[in-house]
Amino acid sequence: MPSPVTVAAVQITSGTDTDANLRLAADALARAADGGAALAVLPENFAGYGVDYRVLGARYDELLGWLAEQARRHHLWIVGGSVPALRRGDGSPVPAPRVRTRSVLVDPDGEVRAGYDKLHLFDADVKDSQGRYRESDVFEPGDQVVLADAAGLRLGLAICYDLRFPLHARALAERGAGLIVYPSAFTATTGAAHWRLLLRASAVQNGCYVLGANQCGRHSDTRESFGHSMLVDPWGRVVAETGDQPGVVLGPVDPKVLEDVRAGLPVHTHQRFTVSGPHDL
Repeated sequence: MPSPVTVAAVQITSGTDTDANLRLAADALARAADGGAALAVLPENFAGYGVDYRVLGARYDELLGWLAEQARRHHLWIVGGSVPALRRGDGSPVPAPRVRTRSVLVDPDGEVRAGYDKLHLFDADVKDSQGRYRESDVFEPGDQVVLADAAGLRLGLAICYDLRFPLHARALAERGAGLIVYPSAFTATTGAAHWRLLLRASAVQNGCYVLGANQCGRHSDTRESFGHSMLVDPWGRVVAETGDQPGVVLGPVDPKVLEDVRAGLPVHTHQRFTVSGPHDL
């Protein structure tokens, strides 16, 4: 049986100063590596929150270079929560004013191993200072379910609002995911109501480990994120969690726990419905 793999969720408060955000993320990645992590997940919009995403998207190659440098320096697998991309995965341009919001997996040699473009966009009305969220005004949705092998784990890639869509997690689990990651910027209001519940439900329903790496704190006068990044095991137990301040969550993904839960409660073999992919393609 393979040994447990230590994974980390990085929790920071990103703002509009990209260089300052990268310094915060670099310090947190160093702490993750010092804590023995083999894989670290940065939150959604780690390099810039509330910015002009077309402008930041022009720095896409620079941001990938930064991720590669951090991965090599700390000998870490890194999930770069999300970065704005001006081109789709096939190389075609995303029409202005929108971008793709992309989670990028980088290996310890600094090589990009996978990219996932957020499928579900947060168009919602929330009873907070912001009130109205319309990600579809800024982002173009992706069209692919993406998995990758990383640090000895079969990794399912997702971003924030994807957490509310169990068929997405089901598609990842059916394709072999043992760990699903959710780099996020869950709002303070929706996070307090649903963040823990959704992470634990996703883990239980799919017999997977689930790692949520959330933004925290106040980004502007109207935007605040919930924090409480956490790792949940397939039984729904919270393995590790932080609060509402910046920090790093470290915990083990144990293949034996995964095997035992799936053997004792084999929901993955009892499914009578299949998920073929995004319905609107």
